[in-house]
Amino acid sequence: MADSDLKPPVPPEQQSAIDAVEDCLRQGEPLLAYNAVQEGLKAFPANLRLRQLRGLALARSGDTGRANQMLSQLVEEGLADAETLGMLARTHKDLALHTREAVARAAHLASAFQIYRQAYEAAGRRGAAADAWYTGINAAAIAVLQGDLATARRIAREVRQLCSVALASPSAAADYWLAATLGEAALILGDDAESAAHYARAAALAAGRYGNLGSTRRQAILLAERLPGHREWLTDVLRIPPVVMYTGHMIDRAGRPDPRFPPALEVTVTAAVRQRLQSLRPMAVYGSAACGSDIICLEAMRDLGGETHIVLPFPAAEFHRASVDFAPGAWGERFERALAAASSVTITSDHRAHGSRATFEYANLILTGMARLRAGVLQTDLRGLAIWDEQPPGSAGGAASLVSLWRGQQVALETVRLTELRAGKPADAVPAATAAAAAPPDDAPPAGFTHEIRGMLFADAVGYSGLSEDQTPHFITQFLGAVADLNVRTTQRPEHVETTGDGLYMVFGSVRDAGHYALELSNLVTGTDWAARGLPNGLNIRIALHCGPVYCGRNPVTGSPLYTGPHTSRTARIEPVTPPGQVYASSAFAAVAASMAVDGLSMQYVGRMPLAKGYGLLGLYHLTSAHL
Repeated sequence: MADSDLKPPVPPEQQSAIDAVEDCLRQGEPLLAYNAVQEGLKAFPANLRLRQLRGLALARSGDTGRANQMLSQLVEEGLADAETLGMLARTHKDLALHTREAVARAAHLASAFQIYRQAYEAAGRRGAAADAWYTGINAAAIAVLQGDLATARRIAREVRQLCSVALASPSAAADYWLAATLGEAALILGDDAESAAHYARAAALAAGRYGNLGSTRRQAILLAERLPGHREWLTDVLRIPPVVMYTGHMIDRAGRPDPRFPPALEVTVTAAVRQRLQSLRPMAVYGSAACGSDIICLEAMRDLGGETHIVLPFPAAEFHRASVDFAPGAWGERFERALAAASSVTITSDHRAHGSRATFEYANLILTGMARLRAGVLQTDLRGLAIWDEQPPGSAGGAASLVSLWRGQQVALETVRLTELRAGKPADAVPAATAAAAAPPDDAPPAGFTHEIRGMLFADAVGYSGLSEDQTPHFITQFLGAVADLNVRTTQRPEHVETTGDGLYMVFGSVRDAGHYALELSNLVTGTDWAARGLPNGLNIRIALHCGPVYCGRNPVTGSPLYTGPHTSRTARIEPVTPPGQVYASSAFAAVAASMAVDGLSMQYVGRMPLAKGYGLLGLYHLTSAHL
């Protein structure tokens, strides 16, 4: 009797929660998978499969240490099925690959091999063939990483025989993991032709499940680097389609004096965009949803069957009024259909700031970061698509400034040049400018203010409320004094600082400065002997980071600089849910950091967390140094 015959049926509502997580993992969305598993475990905290998938989602998102702890706990509770053991062994492998210490690497590889081998042998004794070839092929792979090719090939031959028997089953023809396992076994055995054939079949069976294909591709490339011979063909056979970011001009407003994207050009532009996307065949696109170029891209991608991820600078109803309504025709209906069909819709600011381009610039940074993070998870190419008139960078938040950002980061760029398409249209097809041009929207914030993107830090001293009256002066001179000393010597100096009791509010000119300063501050507080300075030994700190557009001006009461707005409040709501001694950052901060290619920071996703004072849910990251 197979193991699956012994398992009780899963209630439908629990199976639905499991399916939601597994769908995200198959699509290569471990962060969304972690969100889904959090929701599932709220309702079904004892569900074993959800607890397993929580570990897998963490592992695939790069938070290997926490995944290892959670899966180890399941094993300590007596769970010894092949899947749990396999996930735990995988975390040991990942920890080995990411450590610089030879002794620690060898220990993690030894643990991984032992777990895989024991699970493989146990599955063989039970006659559980699928469990055996799953754990067996991974045991063989670890043996390759240990430099024991003889053991690796012995196990790979056994696994290939098991899989060959399994191929007799009618369902085997559609089994992705069976094909991938046969490809890996042949790779280890040095049979490149057989390996390429099985991997090609696996890629065809993936059918858009790029999370699975990405995992197979990473493993194959890792092994190829340690096996004799050259296997450049692997990256082609297991190629994952690129992630594409798009930007472009809107349809011209009525009476625009210098036509850029006149309505008469829509059919021509649509054909050009579809041709570019059909050539790229991306797995997903990220961009906005304004009338004109954006909606054309979304519709073309939807027809190709890929994912569409929409990033709006403020809520959809206001965006509809600002960037869709003015255009003649059915753009409003097309906008609503695009949102309804989107794989995800992200609203970067809760309100529109009239007269500000910073909100649009911020949305552009976030969509760039989201696309870069997704491409990084799947280790695939990141490409840009611009539908524009090749003008120099103008106002922040426009297509030209976004293209400039991409080019500065050497992103491969596809372009649809409106100047060329306009030149190819008959003169009477492009409407001439009319005298009554539509009035442009406000282009400046209120007098006395600028609206600019800033990195923000809120911190709170843990243990302050327990200070005695006599310890309060020590807190000011020692704790706040130590922060003041840091601000003098750091190279990531804040441009504005406020203190209130035990609270710190700091504003930085960039996410890079904010992130690195936060780690310096955390190390200062956690590494200081506060008892020797007359303060409680358990004194600690919570640090929260966010990034967003804020109003910059002067406080009329104090005359001091002022940085404020809804994004400031969002930062303040993150701090109370941050564990003592840690630095938490919003998903927006992580995306902007990714878009700006900030180095030296490591960010592990912790899920959608409820913020303080009923502020709602927000995706948060645990920020640490990338050099640890």
